[in-house]
Amino acid sequence: MLLTVTLSQWSEIKDLLKDAEIIGVDTETNHSGIKGDYSRDIRDGRGWCIGISFSVRVGDVYFTTYVPLRHRSALGFNYGVGENVGMDVLEDIREFLETYTGYIVCHNAKFDLVSLSTVGIAYTGKFYDTLLICHLINENLPYDKNLTNCVKKYVDGEESKRDDRAFKAKIATFGWEGIPVDDMRIYAAHDACLCLALLYGVWDQFKAEVPDAWWEHKQKFTRVIIAMEKRGVRIDVDLCNRMAAIGDTIMTSLVDTVGGNLGSSVFLKEVLIDRLGLPVVKTSPKTGKPSFDKDAMEQYDEMLVRSTDPTAQYVLEYRGWQKSVSSNYVPYVQLLSPDGRLRPNYKLHGTKTGRSSCEKPNLQQIPRKGENQWNGQMKKCFIPADDFDLWEADYAQLELRLGTGYAKEKALLKVFEEDRDIFTEMSPNVGLPRQDTKTFVYLTQYGGGVRRAMYSLGISEQHAKRIRDNYQKAYPQFVAVSRRASAICKTKRKVKLWSGRYRHFQYPKDEGHKAFNSLIQGGAADIVETRMVELYEKVDCEDCRMLLTVHDSVLFEIRKGKEDYYRGRITEIMSDVRPKFGVKFAVDFHKWGE
Repeated sequence: MLLTVTLSQWSEIKDLLKDAEIIGVDTETNHSGIKGDYSRDIRDGRGWCIGISFSVRVGDVYFTTYVPLRHRSALGFNYGVGENVGMDVLEDIREFLETYTGYIVCHNAKFDLVSLSTVGIAYTGKFYDTLLICHLINENLPYDKNLTNCVKKYVDGEESKRDDRAFKAKIATFGWEGIPVDDMRIYAAHDACLCLALLYGVWDQFKAEVPDAWWEHKQKFTRVIIAMEKRGVRIDVDLCNRMAAIGDTIMTSLVDTVGGNLGSSVFLKEVLIDRLGLPVVKTSPKTGKPSFDKDAMEQYDEMLVRSTDPTAQYVLEYRGWQKSVSSNYVPYVQLLSPDGRLRPNYKLHGTKTGRSSCEKPNLQQIPRKGENQWNGQMKKCFIPADDFDLWEADYAQLELRLGTGYAKEKALLKVFEEDRDIFTEMSPNVGLPRQDTKTFVYLTQYGGGVRRAMYSLGISEQHAKRIRDNYQKAYPQFVAVSRRASAICKTKRKVKLWSGRYRHFQYPKDEGHKAFNSLIQGGAADIVETRMVELYEKVDCEDCRMLLTVHDSVLFEIRKGKEDYYRGRITEIMSDVRPKFGVKFAVDFHKWGE
């Protein structure tokens, strides 16, 4: 158990904080406490900080306190009302934090830095984020990296167990801002203490596995994402509503045509396996019955695309509309801020490979090229501010180019250098048409085997093996580097990326085939991050605003008439990948959606 002392006043802890090299900081906001309620977003002015917790370690003792700022009371919300501190205390806290030269530590700094800004505190100093740190040292466990789970794993399993039932009941009744200060003080001060203790608990592993330079980068990248989320992107509400209505009508018609609910796994079995005769690609470990989870359906979709049976096309159309309506058109409107701009939440710890994920809504689900009725209008739902246009800078075959650099396949390096079409060049060597070659190359680099090739390409096992042999013979360096990565994975349980961070494997003997993909997918993510930081520092301004990152691209809102200048600057920075991998990196700069 942690030895803690909870202080009641800011003045009691200030003298301890100012001499410390690391202090814990945690904020509470006026969130309603209702799951799924985003009506008090701190990024658009509807939400704000209601209190700040501080913690500091002196010897083996953790000193902590909670400073209430804007708790609700019968008298109102203002500073100095009830137990809320006055403006003089807030000003003292602001001056302290804005001049503090050590590190603050938060669990999800992206949130707390914005929260502080809602009460006028512009913290531009150094920080540690235990959420990101825990992800960097073990992206697999705990699966949910909330503060309690991370403390339980790295500090003290008993310490993280609190009986929060009564506290949660008050949140449900009064919302966060209506929680009595005495109750909040116990909860919030303890979290600041746990966050600081967590940093010390992971410190040795953090320093051993995460280079100082990479943590410097992570601080900068966090602030880039904060700036982009604050801006948001404008949405065409009328188009979204129209596409959602069209989708609902078409899905209803398709259900009638096929004779059942295509969203039901029971009916999907009847259609995919019984009617269309498709193979069982995956079974449920619990029931042994065919599985129709996300991974399985991705494989079925690939088979359906190749089928000429009308029912297969009905299933594809239904699934396309279902995903577009539920994940795109409807959320784009529901999650809008009052200013008409959409602010997705980028999770910097969202994937095992290190790529940022996106939620509320998930913009990574936007296709690069919307070629179907259900997604052809999707990018048009994003519109520029007046006197601006939206432009996209997109890496061409980023992961394949990085993989080629690792493998040092001379023939492919030359193709990239001369800007020839890579899949057209590979096609005769692999023994497939260009588009099928593209499919095969990517599924191979993602660790797919003969069976996945059979399903994806609609070919026999013998044919799939022949294609695999052709590929391995034509590009032996890819095979060699993949085997080296697999061997490292199995012996060290991790592989080191170019950035110096590691990708860890929970089951290395079973996951060796994923090691090379982890190098290139994680490495590509790190390339995008580092280039985005430089773009923000050298290009971002009122005439050229970074708004979003989708896949391997960056979306800009550029003032009309300025696009030629910024096209050159953006392309130059993104193409200048460092360190040098011996391969040319290409960037396609075009109007969004074209």
